[in-house]
Amino acid sequence: MKRGFTIIELLVVILIIGLVGTFAAVAVNAARAKQRDAVRLSNVRQVQSALENYFNEANAYPMGSGIPLGDSAQSACLGSSGFAASCSGDDRVLLRVVVGTLDNGLHGAVTCGTPARNALCYSAGEDGASYAIGFELENALPQVGLAKGANCAIPEGMKAGKCE
Repeated sequence: MKRGFTIIELLVVILIIGLVGTFAAVAVNAARAKQRDAVRLSNVRQVQSALENYFNEANAYPMGSGIPLGDSAQSACLGSSGFAASCSGDDRVLLRVVVGTLDNGLHGAVTCGTPARNALCYSAGEDGASYAIGFELENALPQVGLAKGANCAIPEGMKAGKCE
């Protein structure tokens, strides 16, 4: 004798499939957020490396305050004259493409520029002896001392919290 599924059995199967789908979507979104944070950290480290090369040549970091890195009008390139919209005509290019931040998933913990927007925000210290790059992460990275939200990159490394 053939036995069909009851409505309750069908609803249970549909519920289970829905739960598995929900858990998969949450896992994928968490993985995407971690991947975006990894790219953000990579971009900050790339800029830090270029800034050290600049310092070795000029004995100071590029001047500026609240510069949104990667901005096509003011900081798309880092050359021997500092951050600029273009490095054409610059005698030494240290970072041809200054990459900005990935905006997805950010909540405005670090903003700069006009109009204010999520960005990697660069400011030189007094007399170009230091710098600070404010950046935001979607997730905390306790193993390297970084927090969810605002963080700061300085010549000595990176630290949790807003740049001072």
